[in-house]
Amino acid sequence: MTAQDGKKPATGRRRALMLAGGVAGAAAAYGVATQWRHPTKSHREPDGRFRTLTLHWPHADRDPVLIVARERGFFANYSLDVKTPGETPTGNSAISEIAQDHAIGAVAPALSWLPRLHDGMPAKLVAGLTAGSFRVLVRVKSGVTRLESIVGKTIATTDEDSADRRFFSVLLRRKGIDADRSVNWTLLPMNEVSGALASGDVDGVVAHDPFAWTLLTAPGAGLKELAGSTTGLYAERVNLVLGLTDEFLDSDPDGSVALTLALRDTCRWIAAHTDEVSTLLSHHLTDMDDDAVDAMLAHEPRPVHLLGRWLRDQMAQYADELKLIGRLPDALDSGAFAKSICRNVLHV
Repeated sequence: MTAQDGKKPATGRRRALMLAGGVAGAAAAYGVATQWRHPTKSHREPDGRFRTLTLHWPHADRDPVLIVARERGFFANYSLDVKTPGETPTGNSAISEIAQDHAIGAVAPALSWLPRLHDGMPAKLVAGLTAGSFRVLVRVKSGVTRLESIVGKTIATTDEDSADRRFFSVLLRRKGIDADRSVNWTLLPMNEVSGALASGDVDGVVAHDPFAWTLLTAPGAGLKELAGSTTGLYAERVNLVLGLTDEFLDSDPDGSVALTLALRDTCRWIAAHTDEVSTLLSHHLTDMDDDAVDAMLAHEPRPVHLLGRWLRDQMAQYADELKLIGRLPDALDSGAFAKSICRNVLHV
């Protein structure tokens, strides 16, 4: 399914990570003083050759980065035609599909990528694209007022091992709660979640926008947001990450550069044109009116786009959190692991 087939985007405003001017100035001065000991790395340039590339991308019909990249011509600027075949409902399924066809990579949440890479998936992470919009929603009448109150409650998820559930499990583990043992998880398709919440069959749900925002703001839904990734430090953390197969990275390094630069330019445009995102993408979410989309975007983080060591640092943080919930081994050196699974394709 292509972006043109779909609806409005799931996410829009993501908070960009920025370096303070004083720190940047000091770093620049240090670079001049030490350039002979630490030569500046050369940057790869795109070769301009036309390419058709296949990526697996969850909800490609409503992802803002993909839609902007196509409709604003960022892929075309780098002579790329990016295909996103079929319906890919989750990050895990996007990663799994890499091995099934000739796709050169996938876009998926970091929380989904890292365990698969640790298990030997032959791919590298090259760019973080957007922050997350994970939300933990509970019924107002459920009696849940704090994360600790969730023990013994029934929580719905639309994917048994989704990034949404892993994010929630990390939050609970920091409170000393094992989500796998203390929460009654129930797996429901999206079209059954609203009814289960209304009937009281479930006390809450873990999900991400636009589905989570639609549930939260539905008239008479009686829901409140208990926690999420849209505020605080998590708003500065990347969520969706582009991973490319080792085969593609080795066989077509120039293609890797072109794709990474196209998505970099896309994310920069989104960050600088937040007021235009809703208008540009208004025809991609037909089940939400413009005011609803504006409100959703206003309650999401601004764009987060990461390359190089900034990406590695955040992947190490995610590795530490996945160890907390048993998705990575405790003995794993998170920093070394992050370095081994990330590649900066823009440096020669």
